[in-house]
Amino acid sequence: MASHLPDGLSPDAVDTLTELTSIIIKLRASQQPPSLTNLPHPSTAAAASNPLGHHHPNGPPSLPGPVTGTTPLASGGGGGGGQLLSVKELPGATDNLKHKLQRARAAVKTLPDVGRTISQQEVEIAELEARRRKQVEMLMGLKEEGLQFGMLEQRSKDEGERMVE
Repeated sequence: MASHLPDGLSPDAVDTLTELTSIIIKLRASQQPPSLTNLPHPSTAAAASNPLGHHHPNGPPSLPGPVTGTTPLASGGGGGGGQLLSVKELPGATDNLKHKLQRARAAVKTLPDVGRTISQQEVEIAELEARRRKQVEMLMGLKEEGLQFGMLEQRSKDEGERMVE
């Protein structure tokens, strides 16, 4: 009973972390003092000083490591090289992200049975479990009959060989 996903709904369509991380990194970079802004890239600088991305108790918290998602960054909304992002530019930079989430929400609403209640699903689960139990019982019965048939076949084969001797 596998259901196919509607057009426009894929893991890439709902993956917003990659783009959101890029936006946050650019925003953080613009908020840092100028001496820290000269680093090659905030995530690579943090990864170089702290490869596992852990917080050291005696130092400042590290920035997140490099993003390894499968979704390429979109040009415009969240992508675009090493440019910095000011707070005023944040709404425009997140528009693509907002639209992506709106499309994903609309696609999810087209999925079958999305409006079913938990109690309706629990009733169906109970029915399916009862059906499964009946099938297991039937298979066990067939297994027993098959074993008995095999034993009868073996006996008749053994008796046939005795008669030939």
